[in-house]
Amino acid sequence: MEAVPDIKGKAARDTCTGIATAFTIVSILVVGVRVYTRAILVRNFGKDDLAMVVSLILTIGYLATIFFLRNNGMGLSGTVLTLDQMTSLIQATLAIEVIYYVCIISIKLSILFCYLRIAAVKSFEQLTRYTIWFLSIFCLACNIVTLTQCKPLKSMWDFTGTVKGTCINTTALFYSTSTINILTDIWIIALPLPTLLKIQRPNHEKLALIVIFSLGAISCIASIVRLHSIRIYTESADPFYDSVSINLWSMVEVNIGIWCASIPALKALITLHRRASEKDSVSYRYYSKATSGSGTTATQDSLGTVISADGTGNDRTSRAGHRSPENFDMETIEETTESQPADIDMQAQVVKKPSNVGSAWSSGGLSGKDAGAESSDESTLIYNQDAATRV
Repeated sequence: MEAVPDIKGKAARDTCTGIATAFTIVSILVVGVRVYTRAILVRNFGKDDLAMVVSLILTIGYLATIFFLRNNGMGLSGTVLTLDQMTSLIQATLAIEVIYYVCIISIKLSILFCYLRIAAVKSFEQLTRYTIWFLSIFCLACNIVTLTQCKPLKSMWDFTGTVKGTCINTTALFYSTSTINILTDIWIIALPLPTLLKIQRPNHEKLALIVIFSLGAISCIASIVRLHSIRIYTESADPFYDSVSINLWSMVEVNIGIWCASIPALKALITLHRRASEKDSVSYRYYSKATSGSGTTATQDSLGTVISADGTGNDRTSRAGHRSPENFDMETIEETTESQPADIDMQAQVVKKPSNVGSAWSSGGLSGKDAGAESSDESTLIYNQDAATRV
């Protein structure tokens, strides 16, 4: 009769494999939609998207390694494993360590490259770039230490005692790297908050943006749970049996990280779909008395200074070429063109175009008839709220 621990081990192994497979399939779909949105629809495929593709490829590699572990007795007690199985498990674990470090750092780099898209403040941009360099060096250091943790490396999976060698304290390595990963997660979550708070948008939209960029906290929670599984693994009297939980939570952490980091890019797809349904609405109308209220579409070159329709003349201009938080379309996480003002409060605002005659500016009515009745020398450009932002 089969031992109870082996039955539990097989159940845990199957659970790990099933969850890892399901999560990875979702990640493939998420990244696939992201690439389609950025490369085909938005046509702005960047470094953040490339880093996410790398993360997905590594995640698929991690999943393949888990299937390899499963076929070689992952979750079973070391007392029932053969020497070849134990050797294969240790070698695969070494490969997983390398894959995990590169994968998790690639996800963080993707988020940071996304931050550079909206880095309107110099200090925010510099901190983001410093973080990118730190994580790149950290990833390199982790892999160097991992591949040299035993000298010679093959002594790591020598169970016969024929290979003489020394190994570092892997428990300290796992704890230190996991702690740094958690701290950098917190740092990356907090990094964009000052910039997002400065975005000139209603409070509920600011809150939505903060929530979107803070979704990485979910992945951070998975990292903390994984740290607990590391403790179980490193303190276990039978690490082969207790190796399932650390692989399970590593896959959960990696895949949730991919989902959370891709949500801002997926939001662009929703925004584009909404705008497509409003495509028939007129974005700009040109009205004058000479046309008796019939308008023609205005070009961006005709846009002048944006002022309040209440006649106060308060300057609300978004100057061309000025890189500020207001020059970004936060609905799609894309930078607007320099020739088009962005993030303007469209409530009761008009764009004025002076006539060739030196007549005074007027806040006029919102129809061609009204505008013409007020001044025959002057025309008014009406800025449609539906076109306040663009991809």
